[in-house]
Amino acid sequence: MSGRCPTAQYWAWRTVTATVGRLPLRVSYGAATLIGTAGYYLWPRGRRAMLANYRDVLRDASPGEVRGVARRSLVNYCKYLVDFARFPGLRQESIVDMVAGEGEFEALDRVLAAGTGAVIVCMHFGNWDLGAGAAAARGYRLTVVAETFADARLDALVLGARERLGMRVVKMERAGPSLLRTLKENGLVALLIDQPRGGDGVRARFFGGEIEVPSGPARIALRTGAKVVPTAFARVDPRKPGVITRCDFGIELPRSGDRERDVRELTQAIVTAHEEFIRRDPDQWYMFRRMFMAGGGKAVA
Repeated sequence: MSGRCPTAQYWAWRTVTATVGRLPLRVSYGAATLIGTAGYYLWPRGRRAMLANYRDVLRDASPGEVRGVARRSLVNYCKYLVDFARFPGLRQESIVDMVAGEGEFEALDRVLAAGTGAVIVCMHFGNWDLGAGAAAARGYRLTVVAETFADARLDALVLGARERLGMRVVKMERAGPSLLRTLKENGLVALLIDQPRGGDGVRARFFGGEIEVPSGPARIALRTGAKVVPTAFARVDPRKPGVITRCDFGIELPRSGDRERDVRELTQAIVTAHEEFIRRDPDQWYMFRRMFMAGGGKAVA
């Protein structure tokens, strides 16, 4: 959701949450499929961005295959919104049951045994909120960073939904101290890294192209010594909200003595891990703005 029509967005979201709560899941998913498919054809700017992104991600795919993945991506995002709207009515036990990956959570426990916390780095992929809700329901101390919506009422609705899932939500513009405190207390910090930057991020190679992403996850980890864990929560069945947890626990913190070099190296390792997640399920990556740089310059809007 962008900030172009904040009042309309607020009432649209109120309508969605009120409607979804009264409909069977299959009906809501059917509506999401129709809306996502229509949106693909009726939203030319978003369609152009998706097609441009997927041409870079799926370099060996035919134009028809690229169009199919892009269309399904928007449909899957609409299903994610359905799931998010249903969250307030779910019990914590149900949320835990929806997120497969017992081995990944056991590995996370071993990471936390070191006492330095963990930085969980996600992309707009699958259902990251469901994964975060399951982590909170399992008893992990979890802090997530959220953008601020232009309409304060919409902001309160979205923030409240996440807090009811057990997450601690902090705003991007004042996140620093809260994140450091969470890691000092051996908690989890969850951050999204696939937001295109306007020249103040870190450049990284991504599917053979170049992108610019926030440096925050790498800087926080290097400052605190926290373990960095790229993570994705991929939908298993298009008819159900359940996801499977995928993590990369193999990333080590670089210690070259050159902080900026270490930030670049660590960011690249994070991005490379997410390449593998997206390669397995490309239509579960939701990026409706141009991600890749054109001619080595800034990312195209």
